[in-house]
Amino acid sequence: MSSDDIYQQAKGGYVSDELLGTFLPIVVYWVYSGLYLMLGDMHNYRLHSKKDEDEKNLVSQAVYVVLFPQVVQVAVATVLFAVTGNDGESDGDQHASIFVLGRLDLCCHADVRYLAIFMHRYMHQNKFLYKHIHAQHHRLIVPYAFGALYNHPLEGLILDTIGGL
Repeated sequence: MSSDDIYQQAKGGYVSDELLGTFLPIVVYWVYSGLYLMLGDMHNYRLHSKKDEDEKNLVSQAVYVVLFPQVVQVAVATVLFAVTGNDGESDGDQHASIFVLGRLDLCCHADVRYLAIFMHRYMHQNKFLYKHIHAQHHRLIVPYAFGALYNHPLEGLILDTIGGL
């Protein structure tokens, strides 16, 4: 998708499914993380002391570690859309019912969640994977929601990028 295509879509009030599917999850992720931060301190629910959080956490590092896989996801999605083309043009005016789309969406979400749970559990059980890949996820003492995706780039590629295909 070229920048001219994006400009024409925005000018006409139309946003493609490819553009929405690529950027909307990232925007929603950061909006919800921001809302969580605006809730303020939740002292009753702390797992670690405020002193530990202040000493061990670097917000700028956490933001970079979370943004990097998201940039990779955008790049992978862009390449996939460029390679596969727009399949919607060949279907004409055929549209699936809301029931079919809902069922497909539910099944896909379930598959992605099961994969993520299985891989997360496996990374805890496999000592090599835990030590060299997954341990980074547990180094952050999380006082902010966006720390949920604080992980090794390879783990992000496997779970977040490839898992979402």
